Amino acid sequence: MAVSESPPRLQRVLTFWDVLVIAIGQIVGAGVIALTGIAIGMTGPSVVLAYLASSLLVLVVTVMIMMAGSMLPATGAYYAWASRLGNGHLGSLMLSLSLLGGISLSLYGSSFGLYLNPIFPFLSVNAWGIVVIALLFAANLFGLRLASKVQMVLVLLLLSALGVYAGFAMPQVDTSLLTPAFPEGVAGFVTAVFLLKFATNGAYLVVGISGEMRAPRRDIPRVMVVATLLVAGIYALVALASVGVVPWQDMIDQPLTVAGREFLPGWALTYFLIAGAGLAICTTLNSHFIQTPRNFIAASWDNLLPAWVSRLNRHGAPYVILTIKLAIGIVPLLLSLDIGEIARAATIAASLPAFIVYWAITQIPQRYPRAYAEGLFRLSKFWLWTLFGISQFANVVGVYYLSRDLPAFVIYTLVVWITLSLGYYPWRRRYLARRGFDLDAATRDARIFTTD
Repeated sequence: MAVSESPPRLQRVLTFWDVLVIAIGQIVGAGVIALTGIAIGMTGPSVVLAYLASSLLVLVVTVMIMMAGSMLPATGAYYAWASRLGNGHLGSLMLSLSLLGGISLSLYGSSFGLYLNPIFPFLSVNAWGIVVIALLFAANLFGLRLASKVQMVLVLLLLSALGVYAGFAMPQVDTSLLTPAFPEGVAGFVTAVFLLKFATNGAYLVVGISGEMRAPRRDIPRVMVVATLLVAGIYALVALASVGVVPWQDMIDQPLTVAGREFLPGWALTYFLIAGAGLAICTTLNSHFIQTPRNFIAASWDNLLPAWVSRLNRHGAPYVILTIKLAIGIVPLLLSLDIGEIARAATIAASLPAFIVYWAITQIPQRYPRAYAEGLFRLSKFWLWTLFGISQFANVVGVYYLSRDLPAFVIYTLVVWITLSLGYYPWRRRYLARRGFDLDAATRDARIFTTD
């Protein structure tokens, strides 16, 4: 049957500043805490430059997202692009892979517990993880406006902690420790740049909430550029503090607290542990709760998922999807599972949709020529395909790093999940067809896109 009803709309409440804070919170996360020491081992003192270079790489590989966000903003943009520029089957596959990626919530929760448990040992590592996931889940139940304000507070506290870390170190920086700048040569530097892409990446995720922005076509490119460069500058100062006060060899594969103990007074070190390392993880968790449910809302509008999946409470929050995300995040912690390897596989699953989404964006000139012509900036077909190749090369490098040394059973689990994901759309299409609903037509409905 034809699709006649317009898809529902969520309230458009987010200003430029709201979205900028959400984007900063998505970037500033566990990456700077977990990856700085590893990158130092790869490139030594030039880790400072590696952070700056990684931000430029991020902007290059996400410029296609900026373009698409300025042309075809939508609630659940990644699902909308995959289904409207590709087909419903691709949209379904993208959605399923991102669902599996949600188990990374457990990893972030456990990481939060690792920092809080030594300071407040009355709760175990996993218990702290459950507490923080549950608290951020509760905040998001009160709607996007409150969740974005919570994010703003978390980001400000986090940035202040990183500022304390870098601020105490700057007067003590010894330039003699910054040589040789490239102890592992060009190869080591380039490897570190690709690794740190995971720390400076993340602003692109704001397109998932573009249907709730007041001016998405204007704000998406500005937010992505400003947030990425701002955070990269902060990270570069943190990296300089980490290699400029203690010998860089002492920081290889070590957490930032190793350097922090050399120049931070006791109170500042405690503040950095809580507001820095702890809240870095909280902002990432909160951004996950804010952004990822939107893809599932859009899919339920198409009837790809049952309608009850997108039900909203009186605050406009998608409480069903949020509850599913909560369960995915805390069950591994409640069962005390070893989630490290599982989370790596889930992160790979979350990276795979990029292949679908980026290909879909290359189809905009043919599928939506008017939106392409009216975009704030347009890439020629040559540059579209060139950037597609660059972005996917970077994505392959990232998947390679994540997949090294994964046990066979984890790989098999990922393969099984992908296989089941491939079979879901045909099953759902036949199921709905018997009830007179054309799923293919629904997943082609262009009215899902937002107009300013």
